Amino acid sequence: MDPKIILYIFFGLALLGFTWLPTLKGARFINIPLLYFFLAALLFGTVASLPTLNPVSNDLHTEVTEYITELIVILSLAGAGLSIDRSFRIRTWMATLRLLCIAMPICIAAAAGLGIWLFGLPLADAILLGACLAPTDPVMAHSVQVGPPNKGGEDPARFSLTTEAGLNDGLAFPFVYLALGVAEHNGQLGSWLVNWTAYDLIYRVTMGTVVGIAIGWLLAHYVFRISDEAEREDTREGLFVMAAIFLAYGVAEAMHGYGFLAVFVAAAAQRQNVDKYNEYYQKPYQFATQLERIMAGLLFIALGGLVATTDLNLLNWQNFEFAILFIFLARPVSGLLSLARMKLSKLEKGAIAFLGIRGFGSFYYLAYAQNNGSFAEMNQLWSIVTITVLISLFVHGNTATMAMRWIDHRQSRKAQRRQHIDPSPPS
Repeated sequence: MDPKIILYIFFGLALLGFTWLPTLKGARFINIPLLYFFLAALLFGTVASLPTLNPVSNDLHTEVTEYITELIVILSLAGAGLSIDRSFRIRTWMATLRLLCIAMPICIAAAAGLGIWLFGLPLADAILLGACLAPTDPVMAHSVQVGPPNKGGEDPARFSLTTEAGLNDGLAFPFVYLALGVAEHNGQLGSWLVNWTAYDLIYRVTMGTVVGIAIGWLLAHYVFRISDEAEREDTREGLFVMAAIFLAYGVAEAMHGYGFLAVFVAAAAQRQNVDKYNEYYQKPYQFATQLERIMAGLLFIALGGLVATTDLNLLNWQNFEFAILFIFLARPVSGLLSLARMKLSKLEKGAIAFLGIRGFGSFYYLAYAQNNGSFAEMNQLWSIVTITVLISLFVHGNTATMAMRWIDHRQSRKAQRRQHIDPSPPS
């Protein structure tokens, strides 16, 4: 059979699985991403004639990997931003801000330190490893995210994990540029760090945020103040919002801001304007989520093919030691430190700290760095990042649903206890 036909059939089954498997009784015990990965690896391992994606040693494939992973991250960030009902207040977003400002830098430093200790990575490669593994992944994190627009489910754990995943994909970029700068200057730190701080860290973050807010506000203003109701109810909502999301990304990048940051901020900002509880946002959210699932199916197949056909030297003890230390120590400890003295239960703090799922964003940053710089241990970086993402899929994919069910059960019991309290004063 023509290998192309085999891929079409497999891709169709993958998309069908995203629709059908979650509806099965007991589906919460099925780790769908990991299932797809193993099936794809089996397919590519047994059918030698299938085309493969090898970004490790093929420059064209590296560019393709960068563009495809960039697209899926954009789509997932749009969906995550559109799902946020809660208004932005420093107090209500404090857990997210702490995760970004405390946990994320600690994770970057921890990953870089482990890379130097276990693999002897040069400084530039170690920083890049930390930057690639810093962002939690909105694509993989559906089981720990808030519900669709106006559907609730914004408990502290889900809200913090969703907003963290939405924002840290953009905030990891300064550290990728730091790694590129260190590589360009042959591992030497110096006065060029001033420019990195002013431009890559401060200016680009600020510009991405400003562009996102502006486009989000203009979109909401047009939809609810200029266009008529009949136009809003047309089936063009999804296309219109997605056009604005890609516009936010493009404008931010054209102005040298961070496009990922602009996308999430634009999607979230439009929910904060005019009529945030309008049912209008349901269709754009569904549109973005469905496109994301299509891209995710494609990328799980590509990931399985990569592992099955490329010699990444995944199965060595150093890779596993790194992944285990990072997933079970670095992220949980940094998360708990960032949430210290927050008014959250121990269960909520533990869930937020532990469930930092890694995914396609890590591959995007790795491919971007490979296309824009020169790193001595790039093959080793692909190996480390791949095994860490796979172990994260296994560990977090099999614990996330259980953790969220525990939190929901605890909140339900608290609500029931409150209902049994008689609020009337004694006679």
